[in-house]
Amino acid sequence: MKFIDEVKLLIEKKEVQETSLSIMKDGVSAVLGDPIAAGKIILTLEKSPFFFREQLFWAKMEAFLNGVFLSEEDRSNLRTRLVKCGEYNDNPYRLVACIDRAETNQKIRYLVNATRCLLSDYIDLSDFFRICHAVTYTLEEDLIFMAEHIQESELSYDFCVQGLLTTGLMYQSVIDGNGDQKYSFTPLAGQVDRYAVSFDNIERYPTPYMHVPQKTFALQTNIPGLEWATSERKEVYERIKQL
Repeated sequence: MKFIDEVKLLIEKKEVQETSLSIMKDGVSAVLGDPIAAGKIILTLEKSPFFFREQLFWAKMEAFLNGVFLSEEDRSNLRTRLVKCGEYNDNPYRLVACIDRAETNQKIRYLVNATRCLLSDYIDLSDFFRICHAVTYTLEEDLIFMAEHIQESELSYDFCVQGLLTTGLMYQSVIDGNGDQKYSFTPLAGQVDRYAVSFDNIERYPTPYMHVPQKTFALQTNIPGLEWATSERKEVYERIKQL
C-alpha cells in the first residue's frame, strides 16, 4: 500500500481528526514517516481549498512520499539517517525545504532518486544534501543540459554553462588569452547526474542501484505534468497554472 493510501485509510477510519496547526512541522513529521501528520495536512487543505501555496507544497510532498516510502523499512531507514542518535535536528527541515523549493515535477523525481540512493547506501548524508541543494537551486533546463553533455569536456560558454557555474556544477577549465574560454563539469555534477538526474538511465549507469522491484519504482516516478497528487486536486493545479 502506498504511503498516501495508508494516510487516506486512516482518515476514513476517523483515526486522524485534528487539522494541522503547523504545516511545516507536520510536513517534517510526514517526511519522517508519520502518517498521522500527513493526514492532518490533508484535512487542513480540504478545509482551506483556496490556500494555493499550501496546496502546491503538499502536492510536491505527496509525490515525494509516495516515491520514497515503498515500505515500512524505508520509513525506518530514512528516520535513522535524518535523526542522528535519536536527537531531533535540522536535517528533516532541510529536506522539507528542498522539496518546497523544487519548482518542477522532474525535480521531485530527482529528489526521490537521491533519497532512494541514500536509503541504499550509495551516498552518505552529506553528499545527499549536496545533491539536493544542487537540484533545487539549478534551473531544470540547465540540469537537462548537464545530463546531455556530462560525458563531454571543455564546452564553450552559453547561458546553461553560466547557470551551472553559479551552482558549482561546472568550472572554467581553459583560460585562453584570446577569449576562447572552456568549461568542464565538476565531480559534484557527476554525482548529481548519477544519483538524481539520470538515476534511471540504465544505459549510462547499468549497475543495479536499488533494492526494490524496478516496475514498482517506475510506477512511483512516472507522474505526468502537474498531476503529483490525487485526482480530486487536479482542478486546483490547473487554476494555479493560469495565475
